[in-house]
Amino acid sequence: MWRELQALNPQVSPFQSWEWTSLWWKHFGKRKQARVLCVKDGAETVGIAPLYGSRTGMGACLRWIGTGISDRLGIIAEPGLERQVAEAVAEWLEAQPCTDLHQLADGSWLARAAEAHGWFVVRQEKCPYVPLPVTWEQYWGSLSKKTRFNIGYAQRQIQRELGEMEMRTACEGELPQALEALFDLHTRRWRQRLLPGGFFHPRVRQFHREWAQMANANGWLRLHLLLVAGTVQAVLYVFHFGRRAYYYLGGFEPALTRYSLGTVLTAHAIRQAIEQGCVVFDFLRGDEPHKYRWKPQVQWHRRACRAKGMLAWAWRRRVEWETRLWWWLQARLHGGRES
Repeated sequence: MWRELQALNPQVSPFQSWEWTSLWWKHFGKRKQARVLCVKDGAETVGIAPLYGSRTGMGACLRWIGTGISDRLGIIAEPGLERQVAEAVAEWLEAQPCTDLHQLADGSWLARAAEAHGWFVVRQEKCPYVPLPVTWEQYWGSLSKKTRFNIGYAQRQIQRELGEMEMRTACEGELPQALEALFDLHTRRWRQRLLPGGFFHPRVRQFHREWAQMANANGWLRLHLLLVAGTVQAVLYVFHFGRRAYYYLGGFEPALTRYSLGTVLTAHAIRQAIEQGCVVFDFLRGDEPHKYRWKPQVQWHRRACRAKGMLAWAWRRRVEWETRLWWWLQARLHGGRES
């Protein structure tokens, strides 16, 4: 049922898939109560809202399964019935003590329903994305002359000063080693900023080890590698899902920052996405400057929160504080990082 709906709707992200969600629950569902809503039209299931309940300092709250390490979340609905499913879910949530929904796509029917019902809805994060043309040559020609020159110069500089360069996608037998290289490169890059990075927790790393195998078996994984003299120096963790490429995270050797390894490998990843029929290259959440050299458009993620009684005021203050903190951290981090 879940897999059938996600296959029908091209707007569903990998983070809403049964595969990602069930694996998230396996690793992060402890002490949480699953509340997966099924919206039916007669006997047919036409929508799913994968939620969980947990206790917070301000009482019980419902959130998306996947909140935290996921990017784009929301309902999964049969095409053409998204509005009706969103309204049904919003009406059910109205009767619950508290709901806090992260990572709603800008313009999604559930975000609209939340606003129409008077929920507290805020812009959460910018999400740059690139609509892709049919050919790499068309896209390459749309980039600025400076960007094209810099990429070419960086490639020549790498080969001239560091040794033979190779870019390719990790095959099945290479996945364990390539993923560990990603963890290492990404974490070392972030530790330079005295921050843990996205793979710091052992449970997160184990989740991604299992997800990478699952995604690869389904044809969704693209673990792009840049090797210099046979050694992996940069890795991009990308998913191809429903004709969209999702750039989740990356890492590159901190000692080689001046060689723009992340930029060179991102160009390779975008080219492969075009050649494999993707129509969008999605950089997901985060307003990092390096994303803007690729001439993206921008959408926002929304956060929708609703609570009853005095809790409504408390949750509104909490969401406002967390939103300000997020943007303060973003301003601190923006130094042209590439992973």
